[in-house]
Amino acid sequence: MRIILRVYLSIVAAIGIAGAVHSADPVTFGLQDYRGRQHQMSEYADRPVMVLAFLGTECPLVKVYGLRLQQFADTYADRGVVVLGINSNRQDSVTEIAAFARQQQLSFPILKDLNNELADCVQAERTPEVVVLDAERKVRYRGRIDDQFGVGFSRTEITASELTDAVEAVLAGREVAVTYQPAEGCLIGRMRPTDSDSTVTYAGQVAGILNRHCVECHRAGEIAPFALTDYEQAAGWADMIREVTRDQRMPPWHAEPSAVHFANARGLTAEEKDLLNRWALAG
Repeated sequence: MRIILRVYLSIVAAIGIAGAVHSADPVTFGLQDYRGRQHQMSEYADRPVMVLAFLGTECPLVKVYGLRLQQFADTYADRGVVVLGINSNRQDSVTEIAAFARQQQLSFPILKDLNNELADCVQAERTPEVVVLDAERKVRYRGRIDDQFGVGFSRTEITASELTDAVEAVLAGREVAVTYQPAEGCLIGRMRPTDSDSTVTYAGQVAGILNRHCVECHRAGEIAPFALTDYEQAAGWADMIREVTRDQRMPPWHAEPSAVHFANARGLTAEEKDLLNRWALAG
C-alpha cells in the first residue's frame, strides 16, 4: 500500500512525502534545504542509489560522523550515488542547520523535514541514521553507518560497514545482506500529538526539574552538547530526556542508594522521573 503524506513547508512551499515503512513501497518527497532550495525526488531520477542521512545539529555522534559522511558522498558521487542530509528535529532551526553545515564542512544538501514526515515514513529513529534507497526508491537498508563509534565507546578500527556494504550491493544488483542495524545516537526530536488531558506541563513541573538537575551543564557555554533552558529546546529533547533518565545515564550520578545522604546528590527521585516520562509521552 502506498501512503501519501502531505504537509506544508510554509504558506507558499508545500512538502509532499509519499512512501511507507516497508522496502516494497517506494519513497518520494519534496523538501527544502537550509538555503531555501526545493528538492524533489524526480530530479534525482537518474541516480541508482540515494542515501538519506538523518542528522541533528547538536548530537555528539553526528559531529563525529559528519566528515565520514562527506567523504562517503565524495567517494561515491562518480558512481551516481546521491547523499541527502535530512534534519527532522523540531528543535533545529534552518539557521542552526546552516551553521552546522558550515562548521562540519558538509557540501551535500541538508533538507528540513518539517513535522518529521519523512522520518516517520522510513521509520528513522535516531541521528545519525542512514536509509539506502535503490533506483526504484525502495528502502534497502536502514540503520547505523558503521560500528566504529557509539554512545560511550569508540573502536580503533571499523569492523562492520553497513552503509558501504548496502550501497555496494545495490550498485552491483545484489541483495543487501544486512537490511537493518540499530543506530546509536540521539533520538529524533519529533513533533507528536498533544495530550490535552495531561496534567504535567513544562511551566508547572518540568522546568523546575531541569533547572535543579540539568541546566547547570545544559546551558550555553557549558560542557553539555545542548541547552535545556527554554521550552523549545526541552520539548525537542523530550524523548531523549525520557530515555536517559529511565536508563539512569543522566543526570550523572552513580552512587548506590543507601541511608547516607549526599548533599550534592544529582539523582532524580522516582516522582521526578515519572513527571518527565509523562510529559514526554504527552507530546
